[in-house]
Amino acid sequence: MEKLKNLWDDKLWFKILVIVVILALSYWFGIIAILLGFILFIYAIVTVIRKYIFKKNTRFKVRYILLSFLALTIMGGYGYAQTHPEEMEQSRIRQQETKKAAETKKDEDAKKAAKAKKAEAAKQAEAAKQAEAAKQAEVAKQAEVARQAEAAKQAEAARQAEAAKQAEAARQAEAARQAEAAKQAEAAKQAEAAKQAEAARQAEAATQAEAAAQAQAAAQTEQNGNSSGYTRDANGRWHRSNGQFASKKEIAAAGLVW
Repeated sequence: MEKLKNLWDDKLWFKILVIVVILALSYWFGIIAILLGFILFIYAIVTVIRKYIFKKNTRFKVRYILLSFLALTIMGGYGYAQTHPEEMEQSRIRQQETKKAAETKKDEDAKKAAKAKKAEAAKQAEAAKQAEAAKQAEVAKQAEVARQAEAAKQAEAARQAEAAKQAEAARQAEAARQAEAAKQAEAAKQAEAAKQAEAARQAEAATQAEAAAQAQAAAQTEQNGNSSGYTRDANGRWHRSNGQFASKKEIAAAGLVW
């Protein structure tokens, strides 16, 4: 092992030979070379962490490790493609199918998203339509309530006006009735007064007639008395010619009125 290290350090041809052998092996064993390349890449990361973060000495330089990673990966990939064309073709087909499937899935997802977006837009439009319909229904309901309230208010006002009109008519009818009653009472009073006046006038006329008749009778009696010898004083008492009072029987027998 020490001899190999010395050859690597001292002999350029040995380095070239080792590199050629490694590249040839990488060409023929592509998968292994690619795996070794990834291992070297991980080792390079670990080396960087140890050297620059933990400040520890490393056995190999990072650039040589990265160059080895690139050489193994490139040569391994190229060799694998050349030695396994069927697998590479299948891999390419699988990649195309995967890509096509991904694109198809992407298109389907886009279609689904567009459909969902359209459905969501339709749903929102329907919700907005329903909200607008509900709003209009609420406005119509409030308008109907206001209309009914106004109608009730007008009906109440009309009822009160009709009640006031009927009350006024009743008051006027009562006033007319009272006026008619007063008029009839006044007419009855006047008729009664006229009746009483007529009765008084008739009574007065009867009294006057009676007085006239009595006066006439008295005059006649007086005349008769004077002819029969009897006289009548101012009090209506009859006297004989000798001045004595005459009795009723005596006066009647003489044909005079007492």
